[in-house]
Amino acid sequence: MRSIAYYWKEGLRNIFKHGFMSVAAVVIMVVSLLLTGTVTLVAYNITNNITRLQQSNQIVVWIDDSLTTREAKTLQTQFEKIDNIASIAFEDRDVALEQYRKELGDDADILEDYNADNNPLRNSYVFTLSDSMQADATIKEIEAVDGVASVRADEDVIRKLIQIQRVFNMIAAAMIVGLAVISIFIISNTVKLAMFARREEISIQKMVGATNWFIRWPFVYEGFMLGLLSAVIAFLLQWGLYEAVAQGVDTNDTLQLIRIIPFRELWPVVAGTFAGAGILIGVGGSLSAIRKFLQV
Repeated sequence: MRSIAYYWKEGLRNIFKHGFMSVAAVVIMVVSLLLTGTVTLVAYNITNNITRLQQSNQIVVWIDDSLTTREAKTLQTQFEKIDNIASIAFEDRDVALEQYRKELGDDADILEDYNADNNPLRNSYVFTLSDSMQADATIKEIEAVDGVASVRADEDVIRKLIQIQRVFNMIAAAMIVGLAVISIFIISNTVKLAMFARREEISIQKMVGATNWFIRWPFVYEGFMLGLLSAVIAFLLQWGLYEAVAQGVDTNDTLQLIRIIPFRELWPVVAGTFAGAGILIGVGGSLSAIRKFLQV
């Protein structure tokens, strides 16, 4: 316990003793975590919105006129056997005609000659898909069901949404990897500069018989504290930035189709990731940087 207390005390002393380098390391880690977190959250929200739009893209299936309404309803059991269908809704032709009359309002007179006996509309089903990437295969299965007259699907819209999702995911992944590599490189060099400033202190400890781990542990605790502090600061800044962007999107009339996931649903993952990444970078950077200075 005395050794642990000593390590914590020395680690804390080193932070204040080399204040400039400690501040530099914290600033770099905060910026790195904030940039990486922002890109990741933007990518996650865009992917979520694209997936939501894909799933809301509906497929309308028109039923053959030779089938009565009751016979058309029995087709639902066959449709339910098809994979990749999230929901099925039957639209009765007579109900649809009445609904159309209401939508026309004052112009409903153009439909006065139509009734249940000569209804020009068809019974239909409205489908939403679980995975729009499998839309083509699902449409073929629907068309193969006896009694299906035609299928209307905005396949071009589906394909464009899928292309946008793939391109953005590739860009986001490249940015995250690039930022991670740059962050590790900068932080490693910052820690090495801090170690270089203490090389004489480390050499003296080695010469008087201190073991490598006795020298390492204060730096490990120092890296842990700096990493955790950086994670806390980065998390608070990310929280404020995210809420500001979310509020801006919500109050913008032109962006009403975009849904920003509330931060309260994301904060446990963000906090845990930031804490883990900050501690890992801080401790890992300290261990890797001090290795060469232990060779006395």
